[in-house]
Amino acid sequence: MQLILKDIDLNTSWIKSGKESFIYFETMDSTLNIALDQQYQESSVGKIVITDNQTSGKGSYNKSWYSESYKDLTFSIILGSSHNFQQNLIDETCLVIASILNQYKIAAYKKPPNDIYVKDRKIAGILLSNVQIGNRDNYQALSIGININSNIELEELDINAKANHTSFAKELGKEINREKILLEIIESIDKVIQKQVDQ
Repeated sequence: MQLILKDIDLNTSWIKSGKESFIYFETMDSTLNIALDQQYQESSVGKIVITDNQTSGKGSYNKSWYSESYKDLTFSIILGSSHNFQQNLIDETCLVIASILNQYKIAAYKKPPNDIYVKDRKIAGILLSNVQIGNRDNYQALSIGININSNIELEELDINAKANHTSFAKELGKEINREKILLEIIESIDKVIQKQVDQ
């Protein structure tokens, strides 16, 4: 089922708050491509590019990120060029997402440098990316992929897959409201970003 974003009213300080926070595409190759695009970097800092069907998701080290259409969460936060975020943004983002998982009684942990695991199965990945256009400062974006209701077996898609995957639904034995998880994650990441900006 398609994400229902119109009812999400974000209570955030750095990320755009209210109901105008999201730039939604039902299908696209990668939210990161839009988030790093110059047009969006200059007009939409603090907004969230999100899709229900990401066809060419990006992971670390040029790997792919697989997600199941209309079942998982894949999005990128447009960070702009005013702040030079580093690995500690990834570290703290991993910790807050693992904390949310733990609140649902899912024993998650960060696996360096940028993944979240439950036992030996990956459930989420975070990517901090930048691009330089001309002589401008680096444009940055923070991308998150998290398995919510998927039942995907990655090895069936990619024989080179290094890790099996799991999801909220696999761990809890029931489907979870994606919008609720999205709200919790965004509001938690907002606190991490605001803290780093204030330092």
